Amino acid sequence: NEIKKKIESAWIQPRNIPSNLSCDLRIFTNPQGRVIDLKLLKSSGNIRFDNSAMQAVRRVETFSFFKEMQKEVYEETFKSITFRFNPTK
Repeated sequence: NEIKKKIESAWIQPRNIPSNLSCDLRIFTNPQGRVIDLKLLKSSGNIRFDNSAMQAVRRVETFSFFKEMQKEVYEETFKSITFRFNPTK
């Protein structure tokens, strides 16, 4: 939930796009929580929305709570995060 909140708070909604769009992203992080790579897994069908979602992740840059995480938890769960970006829900 913290990841979702951070990304959605960094999102700048493009003008004149349909509501209820979503896209699937894969976020790759290092143990300090820094985003090191990002892939679009499934497009919303609207390139402006997809790009705005990816830009929001780039704006976040680092998830600071990773510092408090055990290495095993990071490796199993947070090294590669699959995330559905759907800011209307």
